[in-house]
Amino acid sequence: MSIILHSYKHDRTALEVSGEEADTFLNDILTAELGLLPAGRMQMSCLLSPQGRILHDMLIYRVRSDCYWIEVASTQIIDLKKRIAMYRLRKAITIDIIENWHSAHLYHQDGSAFLATQITQIKDNLNDNQLVFEDSRRPELGLHIISKETNINVQNQSWKEVDLARWESLRIANMVPSGEIDLTPNRTLMLEASLDLFQAVDFQKGCYIGQEVTARTKYRGLVKKMLVPVSCAAPLYKDTPIFQDDREVGLCHSSVPLGDGRYLALAMLRLDALKSNINNQIEFVSNTQPVKLELPSWYGSDVFGDTS
Repeated sequence: MSIILHSYKHDRTALEVSGEEADTFLNDILTAELGLLPAGRMQMSCLLSPQGRILHDMLIYRVRSDCYWIEVASTQIIDLKKRIAMYRLRKAITIDIIENWHSAHLYHQDGSAFLATQITQIKDNLNDNQLVFEDSRRPELGLHIISKETNINVQNQSWKEVDLARWESLRIANMVPSGEIDLTPNRTLMLEASLDLFQAVDFQKGCYIGQEVTARTKYRGLVKKMLVPVSCAAPLYKDTPIFQDDREVGLCHSSVPLGDGRYLALAMLRLDALKSNINNQIEFVSNTQPVKLELPSWYGSDVFGDTS
């Protein structure tokens, strides 16, 4: 059985949106389908500009049928509340910042998914003020333990506490972007970050802010670059350039050092460069060191065309 790890989240906070019209209100402005989200489930979603650019990404926990908790980076909370409140009009909802927010990740060391019986046992062992949600983006990312009242105290559990960088390496390896470091505000498109793969956008629901541009990007194939995992022996930091045939083809975003001395990062790379790397074996380089494309096994390089 894989060891269960837990990591406390840093610099995160949340909004509480509640009221009898909370589901229709959020569904009308955010990218994911939230009206059908059952209580006890979470969903990633985004607030876009009318031009279809990401303003805020968020994790949404449906606590009750009439109550959602929306977790974002602490630096985003004031602006997010202001923007959401602009669309409230006369709807019967309240929007409040949760002042005592606490959250943590719980995940398997080997990246395996939690069984239903394990999740039930975890819920039974926590107190009533701590809620557990499965991460809907990828099963490798495990669970979220959240509370708006008490600290997440797991000292009496058999889980091993590790630095958040361990979970970040799982997130990056699975192509999952997070926050302003990966999703440049008012610039990044949903499909450049492959957010359709993580249920953060629904192409069957009705209109939402930025819906027309997002749909056109998908159905006309207008994406020209993509956020993908890469590794390198040289340090990869935010805005570290990546080259191919002496031409800059992308920049690094979030990154973590690995135990073997390499760095793992999400990099926004040109699609034509990705195809050249996979189909023609034209390597990427950063700081004179080779950069390896690290697509997760569940994704597959065949999406870039014939690789034979």
